[in-house]
Amino acid sequence: MTMEATLSDIEFFRDSQGYVEFRAEPRLKRLGMWLIDDVQGVHDTCLDLLADLEDIANGRKETGSWEGNAWTAELSAEGVDLQNLWRDVLRAHYPLSETRRVVERYWRLLAQSADRGPTVSRWEERNGRRHPHPGVSA
Repeated sequence: MTMEATLSDIEFFRDSQGYVEFRAEPRLKRLGMWLIDDVQGVHDTCLDLLADLEDIANGRKETGSWEGNAWTAELSAEGVDLQNLWRDVLRAHYPLSETRRVVERYWRLLAQSADRGPTVSRWEERNGRRHPHPGVSA
């Protein structure tokens, strides 16, 4: 049996205290760590990340840079390069399409809260456009 069949490569969930956690196959652990450590449970941050990924994928933006509490990320059409700020060995590259898919899963977990609608509306008002990711407003 493959890991994908049992784990679906990465899963996000809330623990018994409500904190966001994840389980992942080894190659996706750094991507999960980045989302948990730096995006955390902040809807606005996840919406910004989804918008950057969507804009890059559709040619509206060439690159994006992120620096959080624990990670830096460079986004481009070629993918996402992650580097932990505290441990040089924690670095990884993920294709853009795979990163988008994983961040969509993360958003689905965050979007289960009642804050989803108002947060999306505030994001759209602040940015003067509809959120570019098709799954956000649905």
